Amino acid sequence: MLESLIYNAKVFRTKFVSDKNYLTKRFINKLGYIPNFDQPKSFNEKVTARMIFERNSLHTALADKLAVRELISEKIGHQHLVPNIGIYKKFNEINFNKLPEKFVLKCNHDSGSTMICKNKQLFDLKKAELKINSHLRENNYFKKREWHYKNISPLILVEQYVELFFDSTNNFTITTSRVHCFEGQPTYLEVDVQDDKSIDYSNIYDTSWVLQPFTVDLKKNTPAILATPKKLQEMIKLSEKLCFKQGYSRIDFLFTQDDVYFSEITLTPNAGRMVITPSEWDDKLGSLWLTY
Repeated sequence: MLESLIYNAKVFRTKFVSDKNYLTKRFINKLGYIPNFDQPKSFNEKVTARMIFERNSLHTALADKLAVRELISEKIGHQHLVPNIGIYKKFNEINFNKLPEKFVLKCNHDSGSTMICKNKQLFDLKKAELKINSHLRENNYFKKREWHYKNISPLILVEQYVELFFDSTNNFTITTSRVHCFEGQPTYLEVDVQDDKSIDYSNIYDTSWVLQPFTVDLKKNTPAILATPKKLQEMIKLSEKLCFKQGYSRIDFLFTQDDVYFSEITLTPNAGRMVITPSEWDDKLGSLWLTY
């Protein structure tokens, strides 16, 4: 009930507060400096300027987790897509008896809706129904003013579950690998890791798997050296094929022990409010984004 009221308030606010004014206030509160979106220099300024000024239907297609599959398949082949089991408009259309023991539920039109089932007997269907239905009712644009989410028709996707890359020496699982690309070149890899106690870490590497001296969103590096995924170089080559040849784009992947799968393309990471430590790296990353 409370979440619904908060969401409705955000929808109502868009009638009176422009994207620029809203994002300026949120930017200052989160990052602590006054931005210049008309002549952006830092990485976060440029991401937010994209949110304010760019209106490109391609960006909407890339944000749609269903539509993007066709675009990705054309560029790198369907073998790098996690197999899709079903597409549904309503939760009650899903016949869970016909689903495999393990699967992934998500909506196509937003972020944060993903639910992973590793055991159908233990999977909380009621909780899943409440969460998915809540996401179906909401438009992601109104939450953070990311315009490219605004015109996506909501659907439910059921995907095959894949076993993620596991570093058996340290009991680390790589949950997501994000390739930050600037001007057509993969440059930095943001690798999210979880240990056997469900503690989350994040390492930033260059494309040679050398750990970098900055972190994002206050996430700590792993306490031990992370094993290099077998398909690291393949992921980098795929990201080069998929990324924008001008400007910035982030290509996300999932590693298994022997394969690499496309996850999503992100154009406005953390809605332009990514905490980068040390803070000078906000400007350093921004300087790599030349064509803005």
